[in-house]
Amino acid sequence: MTISGLSPALEQNVRALLTMARQPADSPAAQIQLAQDRAPEEIRKALEPFGYYRPQVEAALRRVNGQWRAVYRVDPGPPLRVTEVDVRIFGEAAALPEMQALVREFPLKAGAVLDQPRYEKGKGALQDLAAELGFFDARLTRHEIRVDLSAYRAAIHLWLDSGPRYRFGPVKFNETPLQPSLLKRFVQFRPGDPYRASAVLALQRNLLNSGYFQTADVAPKPRQARARETPIQVELGMQPRHRFNIGVGYGTDTGPRTSLAYWNRYVNSYGHSFQASARLSLIWNDLDLLYAIPLANPVRDQLAFTAKSGLENTVAGESRVVRAGVRHSTARWGLRELLALDYHRETFRLNGATQTTQLLIPSLNYTWLRSDNQIYPQHGFRLDGYLGGAWRGLATDVSFLKAQLNAKGVYGLDDENRLIARGQLGWLVTDDFDRLPLTQRFYTGGDQTVRGYRFNEISPKDARGERIGGRYLTVASLEYEHLLFGTWGVAVFTDVGRVANGAGDPFRVGVGLGLRWRSPIGPVRLDLGVPLGKALDPVQVHVVLGPDL
Repeated sequence: MTISGLSPALEQNVRALLTMARQPADSPAAQIQLAQDRAPEEIRKALEPFGYYRPQVEAALRRVNGQWRAVYRVDPGPPLRVTEVDVRIFGEAAALPEMQALVREFPLKAGAVLDQPRYEKGKGALQDLAAELGFFDARLTRHEIRVDLSAYRAAIHLWLDSGPRYRFGPVKFNETPLQPSLLKRFVQFRPGDPYRASAVLALQRNLLNSGYFQTADVAPKPRQARARETPIQVELGMQPRHRFNIGVGYGTDTGPRTSLAYWNRYVNSYGHSFQASARLSLIWNDLDLLYAIPLANPVRDQLAFTAKSGLENTVAGESRVVRAGVRHSTARWGLRELLALDYHRETFRLNGATQTTQLLIPSLNYTWLRSDNQIYPQHGFRLDGYLGGAWRGLATDVSFLKAQLNAKGVYGLDDENRLIARGQLGWLVTDDFDRLPLTQRFYTGGDQTVRGYRFNEISPKDARGERIGGRYLTVASLEYEHLLFGTWGVAVFTDVGRVANGAGDPFRVGVGLGLRWRSPIGPVRLDLGVPLGKALDPVQVHVVLGPDL
C-alpha cells in the first residue's frame, strides 16, 4: 500500500484508520474491494482531526505478480483555521496563577490550524491541574469545537467551573511497630492547608525513602470530607526489621576482598536504626558501627553516633585507626549538609618508626547532587565539599586545616553514548606535617582516582623513597562510554593526578579500556588501567560496583 501527498504525521494517522492497512494478503477479492471502496472516506475522516476537511483522494487498486496493491494520492487541501478560542475558568480556581497560566498557554490560538489532539491535550491539562489543586467538584460546563464548513472556520469553547477548593484534613495511618508521633513527622502539610496532589506524592516518596517501609499507599478520601477537608489515609507495609549483606570481589588494589553488613531498620518504636559493616582485604580491615536517630523532620534531619576500628596497609604505609564521633545531617539550600565531630586516634608506621597521634576533628561537608536517574543517569552531576581540622591542645596533638572539593558530571550524547568527567582538588595546612596521621594526608591512585596505579601509590617521597603524602591534591579524569548491545558497553578513559608538597612533584597519567555492565543492582565497571610513566605495575585491574554519581 502506497500513500503519497501527506506529511509523516498525517500519513501515520491515515494508516492507523485505513481498513485496507489491516487486510491480510490472502483476503478474498471481494473483501479487498470492499476495503478499497471505504478508503477515500476513511482518509477524509483521518484528516479531519488535523483541520483538513476538503481533501482530494485518488484511489487505485490492481494486482501485481499475484499481489493486491493499493495506491492513494492525497491532496489534503487548505487547512481549516480556528478563528475564536474561548477558554474560561469559573469558581475559586479562576484566581490562581497556575490556572491562569494554563489558559494563557492553551495549545491552540486564534489563527492556528485546527488540531483536535492539541485541543484534547489542553483540555486534559486544565482538568488535571484542577484535580492536582484539590478542585474535586470541577466540571466542564461547555467543551466543544464548532466547525463551520461553509465559512471554513472553527471556534473553540472550553469552560471549566472549578467549584470550591478542598483542603487537607487529618492524616490517618494504619497500625505499625513505629510510634504514631514519628509517622506524623513525615507529613509536611497541616490540616486546613489547600490541597495539592504533589504534597500527597511527596509524603508517599518520603515514607518509601525512609527505609522503614516496603509499601506506602497514600490516598485522599474526598468523599469522606467534612467542611471540604479531605482526610488522607496511609496504609504502610513494613520492611523486614533485619537485613544482612555479604559481598565478595577482587581487585588489583585490594586482592581478594569480602564485606559483611547488618542493618536493623528500626531498633525501637521511635525509629532508631543500627548498622554494622566489616571489610576484609589485603590492604584494609575495618569495622564500622552507626546508630541513627531521626529528628523533628525525619525526612531530612538525623543524628548519628559512629565508631570505627580499622587497619590500613598500603604502599603508603600502615595505619591502625580508632574513631568515634557524632554527626548531624540535614538538607539546607538545596544541598545535603553533614556536620560532624570525631575523636580520631591513629597509630601509623613510616620510615621504620611508629607514631601515635590523637585528633579531635570538627568537620563540615556539603553535597550537591542533580541527576535524571539515580542508577543510570544520562545527565547529572555531583559536587562534594569538605572542610575539617583540629587545634593542638583540644584533645589534639597536631593542628591542621584540610579542604577538599570533589566533582563528577555525566553528559549523555544520546541513548548509547556518554561522557563522564571527574575532578578533585585538595589543600592541607599544618604546623607539623610529620606528626599528621597518614589517613589525613593526601594520596591518590586507584579505581576512584588515577587508574593504572595502585591505591595511594601517587605521593611525594622522602630521601629514603618512602611515600609520605602531600599537602596539595589535583585529579582530573575524562571517560567516553559506549553501549554496545543490551546492558553491555565499553569505555576508554584518561586519568591525570598529582599529590604535591611543592612545584616539582610531577603529574601521573593513566589510560585504559573498560567493560561496563548495567546489572539489575547497579553499574558494574571493569577497567584495565595502564600507567604512562614509572609505576609499581605495568597494568592495573579495577573492579567497581556502584552508582555513577
